[in-house]
Amino acid sequence: MNQKTILLVEDNDSFRESLRKVLERQNYQILEAASGSEGIRLAAKEEIDLIILDYYLGDMTGADFLKTWQDKKEPPVIVLSANIDREANQKALDLGVKLSLAKPIDRHELLAAVKSSLN
Repeated sequence: MNQKTILLVEDNDSFRESLRKVLERQNYQILEAASGSEGIRLAAKEEIDLIILDYYLGDMTGADFLKTWQDKKEPPVIVLSANIDREANQKALDLGVKLSLAKPIDRHELLAAVKSSLN
């Protein structure tokens, strides 16, 4: 089985590091982006199996990220947010997000969401 590649787009360095460690322990290859623009650049040039996207980034929202990134073979996207409102959550789902999870996130919930999204 090929190792799956996950792109983490999260502007909080310590939270992104925590996510990376949890996912690497499960043998996922992790690419990291500290901003939406960096995430878009990585998504355009790398083979990505899943994107985990913070909805409120310093340079854009998750909706902006999804609208800007125009890859037609989009991998599934999981959105994370500490305080996403119902309207923003619906907008993300309308833009193709597979799942929206609330921060702080339990690692078991995260791993179940990742496994489900990759199958």
